[in-house]
Amino acid sequence: MNQKTNRERAVQAFLAAIICYSVATGLSSSIYTNYFKEAYQADSFLRGLIEIPRESPGILTLLLISGLGFLGNVELAVIAHALITVGLVVMGFLSPGLGVMMVFLFINSLGTHMLLTLNDAIAISLADKGKTGTMLGKVKGISTFCSLLIAVVVFFGFRLGWFSFTTPVILPFAIAAVVSLGAVTAMLRMKRFHPDGGTAKKFHLLLRKEYIPYYCITFAYGCQKRIRLVFGPWVIAELLYMGADTLALLAIATHFIGTAFGPWIGRMLDKWGVRKMLLIEAGYIAVTAGMLGIAAQLLYSGSSGGWLTIFTFVAYVLCNLLEPFNMVHSYLMRYLALDPSEVTESLSAGLAVDHIVAIVISPVFGFVWLNWGPGYVFFIVALFSLCQMAVSLWLRGKKAATEM
Repeated sequence: MNQKTNRERAVQAFLAAIICYSVATGLSSSIYTNYFKEAYQADSFLRGLIEIPRESPGILTLLLISGLGFLGNVELAVIAHALITVGLVVMGFLSPGLGVMMVFLFINSLGTHMLLTLNDAIAISLADKGKTGTMLGKVKGISTFCSLLIAVVVFFGFRLGWFSFTTPVILPFAIAAVVSLGAVTAMLRMKRFHPDGGTAKKFHLLLRKEYIPYYCITFAYGCQKRIRLVFGPWVIAELLYMGADTLALLAIATHFIGTAFGPWIGRMLDKWGVRKMLLIEAGYIAVTAGMLGIAAQLLYSGSSGGWLTIFTFVAYVLCNLLEPFNMVHSYLMRYLALDPSEVTESLSAGLAVDHIVAIVISPVFGFVWLNWGPGYVFFIVALFSLCQMAVSLWLRGKKAATEM
C-alpha cells in the first residue's frame, strides 16, 4: 500500500514538473522566432545559423546523460531544469548582445534537450504494465493543455503591449525563469518517492542491429522538426509579416487540437502498435509539409489574398501537430531494447543523431530558402517521410512489431 502511495506521489510530482516546464517553454522557446527577428534583426540565413547553438546540445546530451547516469534520471532532470532556469534568467533579465545570448541560449537548450530524453524515460518508468503509450499520451496531453493556456497569455501579452522584445527586462522570459524554478522543486520532491526513474549505463556506442529502425527514424525526424521549430514559424513572420501575437494565436489553435491529438496517439500506440503508427506518421508529414510548401512558395512568388493566408495558417497548424509523433519513436525504442537499462542511453543516442542532422540541415535549409525559394524546404521535408514508411515496412513480420 505504501509503495503504491509513493508511486502516486511520484507521478503527481512529475506531472507538476511537466506543467512548470510546459509553462516556461510556452513563455520562451515558443516565441523565439520573433525574439530573434525583432531583438537581433535576423534574416533567414542567420535564423538557420542560430540553430547551431540551439541544437548542438542535442549531441552533447548523449555524453552528458551517459556520463552522469549514476545519478539517476530524476536527479539528471533536476540538473536539466536548473540549466533551463539559468539561461532564462540571463536572457530575461539582462537583455544580452547576440554573442552572449547565444551562449546562454546554448545553456538553456542543453537543459531542454536533456529533458527530451529524460521526460519520456521517467514517464515509461512510472507507467503501469501494458500502459506505456497511455502514460506517454497523458504526459503529452497535460503538456499540450498547459501550452494552450500559455499561448493565450502570450497572445494577449503582445497584443495589449504587456510583452516586448525591446525592453531591458523581457517579461515573458523572466516569468519563465521563475516558473522553471518550480520544476526544479517538483523534481526534488519526486526524488523522495521515486529516486532514479531509470538509469543509463556508462556511455558506450550502441551499434545493435535491432536498434537500426530507431536511428533511421530519428535521422528523418531531425529534418522534419525544422518545419515546426524554425521554418514554419518563419513563413508566418517573414512572408506574412506577422508578429508574436499571431504566432501565439496559431499556437492556441494547435494546442487546442493537440490536447486530444497527443493522448489519441498514445492510445492508438497501445491498440494498433508502432508499425501502423509509423505509416500514419509518414502520410501525415508528407501531406502537411507539402501543403505548407505550396503556401510558402506562392507567398514567396508574390501571391496574396485572404484564402492564401487562411490556407497558410491551416497548413502551419497541421505541421505543428507533428510533435506528438515523437512518442511513437520512444515507444519503438522501449520495445526494441534488449536491456531495459539501455532505453535512456539509446534515446539519448537517437537524440544525438536527430541534432547532428538539425545542425547541418538548418543552415542548408536557410540557403535553399534564399536561393531557390521556401517551398523547396518543405518539399524536401515531405520526401523524408519515406523513411518512416520504409521502417514500418521493414518491421513487418519482425518479432518486435508483433509484440507492440
